Amino acid sequence: MSDHDVIIIGSGLGGLICGAMLAQMEGKKVLVLERNADIGGKIMSYGYPHNPDITEEEYKTSLAACGHSKIVYSDPDFSTIMEKHGLFKNYILDTGWHQMSVGPRNRFAQIAQALGKKIPISPTVGFLYYEDGRFQQIGAIAAGWPKESQDERRRVAWETSRISKEESHAYDHVDYDAFLRSLTTDQRVIDYYGLMGCYSAGLNDPRTVSAGEIIRVNNMNNMAGTHFQKGGGGGVVTGGFKVVANIFAEVITDNGGEILTSHPVREILVEGNTAVGVRVKTDAGLEKELRAPVIINNVPPRHLGRVLPDKYWPLDFRQRIESQFPLSGLLGFMGLTEPIEKGDGRAGDFSIRRLPGTEDLGVIGDASIFSFEQTSEADKTRAPEGKCLMNTWISLYPKNPFGPSEIDNDDLIATLIDRIYDFFRKQYPQWDDVYEWGYFTKAKDMYGMSISPGQLGDRRLPVVHPTLKNLFHTGDNVAQWGIATDGVGHGACLTVGAVTGKDYTHLLAPWGR
Repeated sequence: MSDHDVIIIGSGLGGLICGAMLAQMEGKKVLVLERNADIGGKIMSYGYPHNPDITEEEYKTSLAACGHSKIVYSDPDFSTIMEKHGLFKNYILDTGWHQMSVGPRNRFAQIAQALGKKIPISPTVGFLYYEDGRFQQIGAIAAGWPKESQDERRRVAWETSRISKEESHAYDHVDYDAFLRSLTTDQRVIDYYGLMGCYSAGLNDPRTVSAGEIIRVNNMNNMAGTHFQKGGGGGVVTGGFKVVANIFAEVITDNGGEILTSHPVREILVEGNTAVGVRVKTDAGLEKELRAPVIINNVPPRHLGRVLPDKYWPLDFRQRIESQFPLSGLLGFMGLTEPIEKGDGRAGDFSIRRLPGTEDLGVIGDASIFSFEQTSEADKTRAPEGKCLMNTWISLYPKNPFGPSEIDNDDLIATLIDRIYDFFRKQYPQWDDVYEWGYFTKAKDMYGMSISPGQLGDRRLPVVHPTLKNLFHTGDNVAQWGIATDGVGHGACLTVGAVTGKDYTHLLAPWGR
């Protein structure tokens, strides 16, 4: 006997979306079990209205739980940032850099709308590229090219736009650099689209980016009518990304479901070849068994061995799990007395193909791509009026196909932070006058899976477990397509469809199915 129709392991975005859809649209009694003290997985926010009284220790514990992140640098020391500058009382910070494809028209926002909810999103406007000592809109960069290169850029865009979603899967295991070189010999065009692909995938080198995935994402943006430079191609959740977790959690509880935090699952219970429940540790320290006819796992497969032995995965699937690696990176959070870039189109992303001083560090891509975003210029709630919250990002590889791991190289990380500050001081003479505070975290798990060749398409793990009945999977590691949180929305539709036998992708716009 069971008090629940569905048990969901993990309250990350995938688990919460599945739970909300099943609770409201199918009338299922849903139980979500979360090992951490708060819901949301990697989509956590801090500061008003998200626990402005959080302590330094609680914040660091939460970072470690959410994205295997930790603070690696702080100026001034972190305690001073909290006390003097009122970090969590005056600012809203996410665990990382959480933009999403198609901005306000992304897929988890479409699902929320189908559930009668609205996710507030502030579109970013502008995509600026660093060249000749200044940032220009990326369209302006191409406008300065010779006519033959401009024509070639349009031709490559046209050729790529004609590739259907089905046809794009032929390029899932082809790297984006090789794909571009198969279309053109114009190095300007290769570098232009290579940077855009790296930015979308969050990776530093187009040789490590899946061409198939980037083709699908780019075509989705085109069909959705969004544009990075003009607005809508990207966006941030107004008030912090945790708002998304709270909205889907509210749907679950409003429809009779339950979410229990500080309840780590110790084991998925299996009888014969069927998953029948879980053994969970309660917040009182006791262990008990809970049963349900459907179990949905939102734990990344590479960590699932803690609760489900390898024997339940065929060899091919175990090999896939062992080869999976997440997206990792160096994330900066900075408080300024005013924006350093002002004017129309400056509420978007600023990218540098080669951060000065990183050319000889041995990083993948021969030098680090560096991006920053004046987040509070897009979402005014993120910082006090008149001040600026800025996020920065550099990709670091946890598994390096060309050498040692980058995310575990503390000397490399320290040097990259120095180069970032060097760049800002040289680029902006007013930097020391407007800079108030800054800190950096290294995040080993920004996305559950890097958008890399060999991991995607038919190499993703299925939403239906291959050997156990009634066990399903969701999240950003399993069958779906798309970048990070937007892709999770697609995957949740596939998972719920597998549970119910219905097509739930109909909730999504045709270009996102």
